[in-house]
This record gives sequence, C-alpha cells and structure tokens, in this order.
Amino acid sequence: MKRSHAIALGATGLIVAGVWLGQSGNTRIESGDPAADTGKDVQVFANVEECKKARNPFPMLNRDASGNVIPSEAELSCEREFKAASDTHVAAAPKFADAKACETQYGANQCRPASFNGASVFVPAMVGFMVANYLSNQRTPQALLPPRQVGAAPCPPGVTPAQMPGCLMPRQNTGSTSSSSSGSSSSWRSWSTSSGHTVSRSDSAPASSPVRVPSDAASAPAPRTSLGAAPARSAIATSGSRSSSSTFSSSSSVSRGGFGSTGRSASSSS
Repeated sequence: MKRSHAIALGATGLIVAGVWLGQSGNTRIESGDPAADTGKDVQVFANVEECKKARNPFPMLNRDASGNVIPSEAELSCEREFKAASDTHVAAAPKFADAKACETQYGANQCRPASFNGASVFVPAMVGFMVANYLSNQRTPQALLPPRQVGAAPCPPGVTPAQMPGCLMPRQNTGSTSSSSSGSSSSWRSWSTSSGHTVSRSDSAPASSPVRVPSDAASAPAPRTSLGAAPARSAIATSGSRSSSSTFSSSSSVSRGGFGSTGRSASSSS
C-alpha cells in the first residue's frame, strides 16, 4: 500500500492537498462493452501541411488570372480545423502540477507549461489533430497528444490498430536514438486524445485515408478542470482481433472541484 498526493488548483493557485491510501497493483478500469462499439471514421494529420497535401495534392493547379496560386477550400478547411483544435487544446488536455508528472504519462520533452483559469500547469504538447464528421458540415476537430506511456491498451501479438482500433502497437527497438513527437512502431504512428484514447494511423496508407477510432474518442473533448491523467480506455474488439473487455492501468484518479473552485482531488497510484 502506497501513499500519494494530488493537488487541485483554484483561481488563486494551489489550494488543497488530498491524501488517498491506494491499493498496490494494477487498477482495473472498465469502459463498457467494447464489442458493442463499431467505432467511427476520422481523419488524422500530424500538421496543417500534411492535411493540405492530403486534401489537395495538386495545389499549383489553382491559379487566378494573374497566375497566382489560390488556396483551395480544402486547404482552407485544414487551417480552420487546425486552429479550432489548437484553440481547445489547453482547456481539454490533461493537466499536471509539474513537468515530471506530465512526462511520466507522455514521455520526456513531450509536455509544455500553460496557464488555465489563472493557474500555472503543464499539459502534453499538441502534436497533431483529428477531424471527426469530416464528410459533413459539422466537423469536429480536436488536438492530438503524444502517445501515453502509462495506461494505453497494447495491441495483442499479431493484431494491429486496423483490427483493434484504440490499441497501441509496441515500440520496436531499432537501436536508433532518434525520436519523434508522435509515437511510431513498425509502420504505425500513434497519438492519444485528451480523453485518453489511442489513435493510430498506418504510414503505408495515404494521410487522407479514414482512421477508425472508438466512438467516444471522436466526440468533442470537454474541458478538464482537475489535475491528473485521463482514465485508461479500452480498444475496440473487432473481427480478427483478440482482446479483453478492459484495460489495466497503473493509476486511477477521482476528482472533486477543479480550476477556479475550492475543490479537492484525490488520486491513487501503484
């Protein structure tokens, strides 16, 4: 049994330190029956330029009478969606009292200082963006974060995120010291959402190709007003995949109150 502390923030800064006696070992986090969720298709981009090239591979063809290149509506939509995702990034992202706590979840150098409701926090960096409902006029963009180091549901041997949306491919040891802002394994690139889901895209497919994700991962993220990581999420069990209906995480949290309030939070960790 181990004692850990979590701190919630108010409008005037750090206010209450709560203590929770947590049980050692893995905490089982249920997210319903994943087999009942068929998921949703989204588009995933590492940056605005990738989005523009995917949606308009021949931009030089759009010119005015003077020969100047005219941005297409598809390219302009990329800029709008990136801005919308960026504008909600800090509000929706998991928030931490210090860089170390954030980097434990998201990896070294993957967190940034930020200000939210007058409080100084650390949040995982925005390293991409995802667009749900991209075939409609009610698109839902959101920021993508580095893949989680703790709590992500691993893909079983022989299974890829295409077969089990939401699972994280194990990293391959290539002996290289290079790293990127998004996680990569074999031919898959992975990110995480503010709600705690894993999103992966095959490098062998065009960037414009739809990516299947759990349905609630595609929903617009709500602002997070308490400190701590998002809960662990299950992957979708689909035909050809082998999975359990739950994931295991080394930490869980329960919060009351939040930013701008005099609430308190308590967390447990193994």
